[in-house]
Amino acid sequence: MSITEKAWNVQRPGLVIQGSLCLPAEGRFPLALILQGSGQVDRDGNVRGRGPSIYAKLARALAEFGVASYRYDKRGAGASGGKFLETGYHDLVDDAQACWESLVTAPFCDPQRMYMIGHSEGTAMAAQLAARVAHRPRALVQLCPFVEGAEGMLIHQADQIERELPDVPGLLGLILRLMNRLTGPYGQSLRKMLERVRTLEGGTVRLGSARVSARWLRELIELDVNRLYRDVPCPMLLLSGEKDLQCTPDSAGKLADLVDVPTEHHVVPDMIHHLSACEGPPALFDLRDIDPLPLSPALLAHLQQWFAREASDGPAPGGAPAPALAGP
Repeated sequence: MSITEKAWNVQRPGLVIQGSLCLPAEGRFPLALILQGSGQVDRDGNVRGRGPSIYAKLARALAEFGVASYRYDKRGAGASGGKFLETGYHDLVDDAQACWESLVTAPFCDPQRMYMIGHSEGTAMAAQLAARVAHRPRALVQLCPFVEGAEGMLIHQADQIERELPDVPGLLGLILRLMNRLTGPYGQSLRKMLERVRTLEGGTVRLGSARVSARWLRELIELDVNRLYRDVPCPMLLLSGEKDLQCTPDSAGKLADLVDVPTEHHVVPDMIHHLSACEGPPALFDLRDIDPLPLSPALLAHLQQWFAREASDGPAPGGAPAPALAGP
């Protein structure tokens, strides 16, 4: 198999979204649109060129399974135009929709077998887009989905930070504990900030160590995630990480119980939020370098088996999804 990468750019009002196709070979293939998690991340999943490259690794694995993919730099990240700190959540959804629509008639794409693969924040985008696009995806693949809404997810993370803070070692731990004493408990500060952000139309706020668009955060916490999933019109594969401290491991099962469409769901052993497998207890303040780690072998096994079953099913008529998936 001769895997190739090609540039594929999408024109948006006033800017261009730049991305990469990863193709198994020449010809027409099933195709997945990869929708990233939060942050100013590029097509590979990195920030300013540094990071674990999880989406580049994912694209390569999909190509080895015979599935083409498209991943792109978010607006204001990598080579794409725009200003990230002025971008709202709904702007990102609109960009993703434009990317999807650009791929439907592409010569390398089998339009009967188009998928959306969301990760973290991207799972909400995929759920929202599935009900919105004219050409429905055959299915969604949701990696590290969340069910309690973005505000609940952030508060869960703040509570985890409070639990870990006394044991963070070295100079980092001293600085974090000093800041916590000066500014108050992190969870309390977060709740105050979330209340304030609901009143803001623009500008930026600090979320942890990063500065983010206030409009993006406000639009994200206002999402009714349960309603988004109840409106999903196609089957789903839901994969949570056993050691994910950002999107809880029970989210996949809860979402499967919520929806009326066929679903398959699993908790991937040892998988953390960045889709790799880690030994030992999970921690948000894990100081080990996880960037070089490969994607979780158990995750890749689930994806390979699921796409193999998809390949053996007949084509979905008129671009609609197949009627069923295997159960959990």
